[in-house]
Amino acid sequence: MNYKKLNIDWNADPNAPEPYLSVSGKQVSLRFYLNPFLFDQIEKDGEGELIFLNCHKYSFNNCNDEGYLHGQYRYSNEQPPWGEFYLLQTDWKYDFPMECTILEEKFSEDQMKHFIFFFRDNTFECVAEDYVFSYLNKTIP
Repeated sequence: MNYKKLNIDWNADPNAPEPYLSVSGKQVSLRFYLNPFLFDQIEKDGEGELIFLNCHKYSFNNCNDEGYLHGQYRYSNEQPPWGEFYLLQTDWKYDFPMECTILEEKFSEDQMKHFIFFFRDNTFECVAEDYVFSYLNKTIP
């Protein structure tokens, strides 16, 4: 499987990211605490937000780091490594969690991208046209 890491100068807090998911129409927002331990520009309790645009479907499941490292997810730790945000090069029509929420039945397949973000206690996946990342309160961009 091919994948591309998307979070180059930021990541979720490794201990308590506390992701919060909200949906408005075809837009999915994922808000979480950022990692101040590895990134100097991020202060303690700094938050980030990913907004997925024109989202077709998403899954926010409870596969955690231990389950992933013990082979309880459909990917192994090498494909892709745990704890990051990725763009996956897969055939997402077949490679997606069965339990998911579909937001839009009609969409342009060639515009859609498969994203995945591994948090400590959850895994978020979605198929959307694109995403936007923003630093929120208590961060220095």
